[in-house]
Amino acid sequence: MSRVSSPAIGDSPWAAAALAVAAVALVAAGCGNGGHRAATPTTDTVTRRRSAPCKLDRAQRRGEARALADIRRLRRIEAPVQTFSQRGAPTQNMVTGKFLLDVGSAHLPLDEYARLIHLAKAAVRLCGDCSLGLEAAEPVLGTRAHGRCG
Repeated sequence: MSRVSSPAIGDSPWAAAALAVAAVALVAAGCGNGGHRAATPTTDTVTRRRSAPCKLDRAQRRGEARALADIRRLRRIEAPVQTFSQRGAPTQNMVTGKFLLDVGSAHLPLDEYARLIHLAKAAVRLCGDCSLGLEAAEPVLGTRAHGRCG
């Protein structure tokens, strides 16, 4: 009698890998919520909690207005520029530095400070040095330690 040998599933490395992938897929499929929704109230009945608007004093409002004026000026400077440049357009670095001085001297709450930095970064997207300077001034880990508005 001749024996016909057929490879078992565990003998092939591809079959073992396929079996492992299938097992992981089955486990992952069982971890979902199955499309069932929990009984939660709709947004009509739930009032969303929002933080109160910032109460800035006169000096802070003046500093924020100066920073916003600098951002408008940066947008006007970059409007005709169409290609990226490491140094940026003429006077763009100077106005970015003025913005950083204005926003830093205003002693704004951290979330307002971060919002103004974000707006300025969007205004100087084609200037490499300006973007790097604003990136260095952006608060990253300090947002949890400092007070916020509201």
